[in-house]
Amino acid sequence: ISEDRLISPAEISVLATVGKHEFVVARQPKVMIISTGDELVEVDSNPLNHQIRRSNVYALKALLKGWNLESDQVHLSDDKAQLKEKLAGIIENYDVCIFSGAVSKGKFDYLPEVLDELGVIKKFHRVNQRPGKPFWFGKKGTKTFFAFPGNPVSTYLNCIKYFYPWYRKSMGLSFTFGAKAVLEEDFQFNPPLTYYLQVEVLNTEGVLYAKPIAGHGSGDLANLLECNAFLELPADRSSFKKGEAFPVLFYR
Repeated sequence: ISEDRLISPAEISVLATVGKHEFVVARQPKVMIISTGDELVEVDSNPLNHQIRRSNVYALKALLKGWNLESDQVHLSDDKAQLKEKLAGIIENYDVCIFSGAVSKGKFDYLPEVLDELGVIKKFHRVNQRPGKPFWFGKKGTKTFFAFPGNPVSTYLNCIKYFYPWYRKSMGLSFTFGAKAVLEEDFQFNPPLTYYLQVEVLNTEGVLYAKPIAGHGSGDLANLLECNAFLELPADRSSFKKGEAFPVLFYR
C-alpha cells in the first residue's frame, strides 16, 4: 500500500490479511477554531439588537467533523491585550488555528496586528473573490493560521475552498476540485472578482447541472439550505451563459 492513501475499510482488510497489525500513519493536526468579537453571544442566548449568535464556529466544527477531523473551539474578546495573551497560549498547543472574524477593516479588527506581534508571518491578506475577500493566511514554523472573514457564507466557503485542500495535502493525499457543472441560466456579475455562485447541482443522465439560487449576500447563511454547492465563475469576465460549464465546489 502506497504512502499517499487514505486508510479505508479496504486498506484495513488487506493490512489484516497480510498480518500488518501495526503500521505508520500521518498524525491528525490539532485544530483550534476561534471566534472573536464582543457582539457575539452563545447560541442558547437571546441576542440584543447589536448582537448575533456565534454560529460560524459551529459551522466550521461541523465541516471539519465531516472530514473526520476533530477540533476545539474558543471565543476571545475584542480587548487587544487579552487577545494577545490568550492567542500566545493557543499557538503553543495547537498545529492549526482557524479564526472567524476580526480580519477586515473594522475598528476592533486587531487579529492581523496581534498575530504579527506573536511572530506569525503573514503570507497574504485578501483574495480576489466574492464572497470571502478579507481572508488572511499565515505561518509560524510548523503552525498554520487561517483567518476567515466574519460573514457566515464567506467563512463557510473559504473553509471548503482553502482549508480542506490544505488539510488533504498536509496529510500527503492528493486533491483537486475536478468536477464541473453546466449553468442552467444566464448570470451576470460585474466586479473583476472570482465569484462563487450558490447553486443547486443535480445529476441528469450523467451531466451535472447548476441552478443558481438567489440569496441576500454573504450574511445570508440560511440560503445554504437551498443549495448544495458553489459554482466558481472566473474573474476575467462578467457574463456567464446558460450551457457553459464551470468548476463546482460541493458541500453537500
